[in-house]
Amino acid sequence: MWRSVFISASCLAIAACVSVTSTPDNRLLQNAEAATKLRTDIETLSTYAVAKYAGLTEDSYTSARNYSRLLRTVDDDPWLAEQAIFSVLRIGEVERAINLSKSLPQATVDETEIPRLLLAVDALKRGDTAGALSQLTTPWSNDYHAMLARSLAAWAILEEDSETAIILQQSAGNDGLYTLLGQTLGALMKANTGDLEGARSDLNILWDVNAKTALGVELEARMMALAGENELALQRLSTFRNEVGRHPALIALTQEIELGDVQALRRYTAAEGTALAFYLATSPQANQTYGDVPAVYFAMAVYLDPTLDAAKALWADTLDHADRRNDAIAILNTIPAESVHHTSAQGQLAWALRREGRDQEALSVARQTLEQTDNRNIRVQLADLLQSLGRDGEAEKTFTDVINADQAVGEYDWRIYFARGGARERLGEWPPAEDDLKTALSLNPDDPTIMNYLGYGWIDRGINLQDGLDLIEQALRLAPNNGAITDSLGWAHYKLGNYDRAIFYLERATELAPDMPEILDHLGDAYWQVGRFKEAGFQWERALKYSTDAEERNQLRQKLDGGIALLQAANDDGTPNYP
Repeated sequence: MWRSVFISASCLAIAACVSVTSTPDNRLLQNAEAATKLRTDIETLSTYAVAKYAGLTEDSYTSARNYSRLLRTVDDDPWLAEQAIFSVLRIGEVERAINLSKSLPQATVDETEIPRLLLAVDALKRGDTAGALSQLTTPWSNDYHAMLARSLAAWAILEEDSETAIILQQSAGNDGLYTLLGQTLGALMKANTGDLEGARSDLNILWDVNAKTALGVELEARMMALAGENELALQRLSTFRNEVGRHPALIALTQEIELGDVQALRRYTAAEGTALAFYLATSPQANQTYGDVPAVYFAMAVYLDPTLDAAKALWADTLDHADRRNDAIAILNTIPAESVHHTSAQGQLAWALRREGRDQEALSVARQTLEQTDNRNIRVQLADLLQSLGRDGEAEKTFTDVINADQAVGEYDWRIYFARGGARERLGEWPPAEDDLKTALSLNPDDPTIMNYLGYGWIDRGINLQDGLDLIEQALRLAPNNGAITDSLGWAHYKLGNYDRAIFYLERATELAPDMPEILDHLGDAYWQVGRFKEAGFQWERALKYSTDAEERNQLRQKLDGGIALLQAANDDGTPNYP
């Protein structure tokens, strides 16, 4: 176990740690040894403190560097080994993490999970199936690691015992989404071993119970197309696109079918199949609040299969949202031009550059990609980029291009109408904006965001007040904890002159979204109308603190200056002397 780095009080006085019967030479030697040990222990404690603090503050590189340094002198503590290997994987240095794991005593490895799993991954990558399986015999305390280990073991034995392997893979996830992924990977294993009928049967069942994944749909549609069932395959792909969304691999398969050039089923090696399992199991984490932790498992997936560009894309997305954008940009740049994921990765790259403040580079990437391939998703992302930069006129034109192209093939996407409506509204073109918002709502009638935007647009302009109020109330019933919608309802009552009711909802809105300047501004206006002048000024000051928009800040300053002037010229009864 990790030797204690805390020095006992009696040994801090070095001379007291030396035997009184020692000779002068022995005392000097013992004093030197004690001083060296003290310095080493202090250095170890300091390194540990830096490593731990860096990990807690999301400084991944400092954390990895210091935990690795600790392993040079402290290699017998499983907890420390776990943290060190985890931190190195977190920054994507898989080979370094493998070498560190191999340097650990076997007794330490046996009591860990991340180093043990990583050594199994490395063995499988090298084709050492027995070595991989030998790392998986100790029970796992972490259910997620246990699931990954079962998938790895299943792919490792697939060639020798496919029946056991498939059962093991299908049981890898024991609830919810992970069960679905296990069943999908089990079907992939059947196809991998030539049991196409069994694979199609399993995938058809998953489809019928509405358990759709891009991997499963691509596999089933490809088998359909190879069997000459092109129309059924295209129907599957179209349904997935309409119900779930566009996926690069499915778009590519659609093009293959339409061109009559459907590629054969891919046969996965044990390493490649395990890479897929790690990627699919980690994907749900990437969409939740796990910071850059999923990077650890995406790194292992890409190490197993360097061509797994879908994992690279999601890995980069994880790093981007964890404010590690330079790392995200580096990963996205490794996705080759011939990959089906290249175009969508360029869209990700543009947004990563935008969030990094490299606006012109972002626009350049999007426009260059459009020149190379007239891709709808990239055109949409270019419009979004323009909108985020306040270039609503260019964004509106780009959204119009997308809508015209969609309509030419009989497609109507509410998201694009909604986005164009927002751009037109900000341009002051309310009638066409209103038409777009109504179209979006007709295509997606239960969306509270559209209801709120349209209802607020009416209320803010003093038109269709009752209809706007009804629409916002309906939106709030669908999303009762949404601060923006609650603000809209409060503002609707404000416009109708129901100031007390307005304050009720606006105060609730500030609880839900305490740093949104528009909500604070509205609450200040409502307070002013009922004579709560100091509270009004306080809310306007808060709004000014959070606002980043120059025009909005100017209006808030005018309110604050005007409010103070009115109070200074108040009537005898203390009420403001309105001009």
